[in-house]
Amino acid sequence: MLTLWQRLSNLIFPFSCPFVFVTPVRPELEKIPRTPPDLPLEIWLEIFQFATYVHQNITIKPLDPFTPKHTTTNAMGANTPSLAMRTKLALVLVSKPWRRVAVQMLYEHIVIRSPARANVILQTLECSQPHQSSEVQEAKALGYGQWTRHIEVYTFSRGSGDIRYLQTLFKIFRLCPNLRMLSGRWLHNLPIEFLNGLSGLLGPSLSGLYWNEQNTALHQNATTGPAFLASFRSLRVLDLRHFIGSDPSSWPQSEPKPTLPLLQDLILSTHPRSLEVATMLCMPSLRNLTLRTPILDDESQELLKAFLIVHGQRLVTVDLPTPSADSEPDPDNAFLRRIAAHLNPDILLAPDVCPNLETLTFPVTSPPITSHIHPNLRRIGIRGANVDGLYPDKISSTRDHLMAINTDKYPRLEWIQTVGFLVEAHSDSLIKDVFIWWVERFEAMGVTLVDGEGVMWAYYPELVQEEAVLGRTGNGSLTTMLKPSSGNSKEQIQDNNKLKDEID
Repeated sequence: MLTLWQRLSNLIFPFSCPFVFVTPVRPELEKIPRTPPDLPLEIWLEIFQFATYVHQNITIKPLDPFTPKHTTTNAMGANTPSLAMRTKLALVLVSKPWRRVAVQMLYEHIVIRSPARANVILQTLECSQPHQSSEVQEAKALGYGQWTRHIEVYTFSRGSGDIRYLQTLFKIFRLCPNLRMLSGRWLHNLPIEFLNGLSGLLGPSLSGLYWNEQNTALHQNATTGPAFLASFRSLRVLDLRHFIGSDPSSWPQSEPKPTLPLLQDLILSTHPRSLEVATMLCMPSLRNLTLRTPILDDESQELLKAFLIVHGQRLVTVDLPTPSADSEPDPDNAFLRRIAAHLNPDILLAPDVCPNLETLTFPVTSPPITSHIHPNLRRIGIRGANVDGLYPDKISSTRDHLMAINTDKYPRLEWIQTVGFLVEAHSDSLIKDVFIWWVERFEAMGVTLVDGEGVMWAYYPELVQEEAVLGRTGNGSLTTMLKPSSGNSKEQIQDNNKLKDEID
């Protein structure tokens, strides 16, 4: 048929160019779909979890500020909850083996935003339950709820204050026996029956709790208190940034105090109620504190000092994020964060306040630290550093903070990191030399300085040695190359200095 059409076109258009009509020279080869490699399902699970990982979906524990960050090379950027959910939905549709692996990630994190969505989630979890009458078979197959580890509850939609919505939520919690993280944002007062049922159901097993009762429109007390929080005795992480609770005058002042025996990570804010309820709790295993600063006034500072009197001796790590009215709406270098009121790190470094403190992270816009001596401080993280602030000949808060850090104040200091600042991500031609200047300054004290990527920058000693053999360049200076080296590179820099002295 194709040959007939070509002959007919030659008769109709005898003088036409043969390249006008595009015809295939040979039939296209049929594309054979590539089958995925034959890997064990455990390996596929690791791959899928890496491709869909979102930190806030897995845990409410804040990310360690000293975690190395890298320059994004992916055009799509970092994972977001919506992108991760799309990937999970696509994975369960590929094949039956992939579905068996990916379905546990699909229901690992459940977000309940409205009563209508709660009803759909409840129906899905109930339909996945086994219908066999044998108890052994039911124990082996618990439905999709067995994979759920984190549930987020929102009450912004219409009907969220209805008791039927709370009943649906409680049924969902009962169908998730392995639930470990609960994040609740409550705009309405919760009945005491719901709170008692929640603490009775999740109290023995829940390891992370975020309880948000803050409502700027209605300044009223809630029905929760320290006793309700202490009913979750297995908690390891507790977020009380937006906790309101009942009237503090109604809290029992007698001993023993409500106790959370296993709690290690505490997230607070400078809101009065957040500090007051944390002071009332007994937390013998507390180690890490993240303190956000949405507001800062005299009352907040006095309450913070009272909190440190009770719990300061147990703190090992303290993180002071850049001030923000919300959790994290802007980056650390946002202008509004820089002009907000900052908490002075000296409150934590004062004598006998936090004697066991080993790690302190604070924003570069904080007030300058004074001459308090802390014998146990090992690591310091500085947030919000920028290129201009690192130049030693320019007046800036970054330079003032770095100049104020020395081993006379902190004799056990080992590590300094510019949290979030990546040397390689900046186009300033001198930033690498400037950063190396600071590295060498702290290296003389026996302290390691790294950027946000966890890299200690240094001049590449092998290239310096090569230039020593070949001689100087035409302009009379050494041509050096910058290379990131590992955190333990003191020997390289010492060899580099020796080679420089020999050349000179």
